[in-house]
Amino acid sequence: MDPANVLLKTIRTYAEHSHGEVHRVNRNLTGLSDGDQATLTWRAEDQVQKMKEAVSANLEFLGNIGNFIREVQASGLLSRLDEQPDCMPQGSKAIQNLLQMFVREWSSEGLEERRECFEKLLGSLESHLRPQLHQAKFSGASAPKVLCPGVHLGRLFFEVLARGYAAEACENRPLLFVGGEFVRKQCTQREVSRIQPFVLQTCNRFHAEDHIRVVAIPDVDIAEGTLPPVRFGDFVRLYDTANARGSFDAMLTAFALDTSSNIIRYVRTAAHVIRPGGLWANFGPLAYDTDNDEAHDHGVELSWEELSYAVSHFFEIQEQEFVSAFHASNEKSMMQIQYSCIFFKAVRNDKPSPGVGGT
Repeated sequence: MDPANVLLKTIRTYAEHSHGEVHRVNRNLTGLSDGDQATLTWRAEDQVQKMKEAVSANLEFLGNIGNFIREVQASGLLSRLDEQPDCMPQGSKAIQNLLQMFVREWSSEGLEERRECFEKLLGSLESHLRPQLHQAKFSGASAPKVLCPGVHLGRLFFEVLARGYAAEACENRPLLFVGGEFVRKQCTQREVSRIQPFVLQTCNRFHAEDHIRVVAIPDVDIAEGTLPPVRFGDFVRLYDTANARGSFDAMLTAFALDTSSNIIRYVRTAAHVIRPGGLWANFGPLAYDTDNDEAHDHGVELSWEELSYAVSHFFEIQEQEFVSAFHASNEKSMMQIQYSCIFFKAVRNDKPSPGVGGT
């Protein structure tokens, strides 16, 4: 099936699931006895109506993304999605994750969740490259160049560029890639869209209306040209070229390192693209949330002890710390997944990275 049609089908699946959930809630609430309904804090009909309105808001937003997919389909942009068949989204859960990623990256509500991750990564970048950036501004030289692989919807990329650095980014998950392009091209005005991403999460609520709360995106103005295009594709494939050798002064990875099917190759590719003396700062878990099975690449799941040993072949790890963090969660839910994330700051040595870039 055409990749664009797969994405559109996934959106339709979420729409069908949403309507089904509203029907279920309506059936269960209105099926209560009159005595039971009398004890509800708000009328069953009102609850169902609020859910219908929230679902409509989400489907309007997703419809705009669907229209965007159709508009760019003819441009050939989506033809490259064929290169990543294993990453194509499946089912309504993929859209739910997308909506929650919009909250994390491009809303005021997501600020607290992303704060420590971004502060550690951007703080490492500033401490390592700020003098070089100032010197470049005064001398007219090019700004230090930063790579952001697995950039999700592009917020970290945006923050790097906003600080005056040159940067590139890539993303290999089709829905996240398309979502990021949608933000870049059609969400340039602050709070131009409003979604209610948690409407289907009727369990584990503290308050009656937690699931229908409105989230405005984006929380910043994105001036035209502020965000360059993100490259679509897998980091280890895109940058396995001779031209990429030593072409970046820094690399920042946020919840991205463990998305590769071969994390050792990922480390060696990082060593390939970062110049000697350059920075690699990472924040994220080692969850290895990829669908690696016998039909596709075999996943390599390393412990931090093993991974740090591999990193140390090419980098001096100057800082490391385990930090508890959430990722694209529902902050008002009684049930959340909390990760123990590894933050490290490492500086590239001069040891070659064999087998990458034609070496």
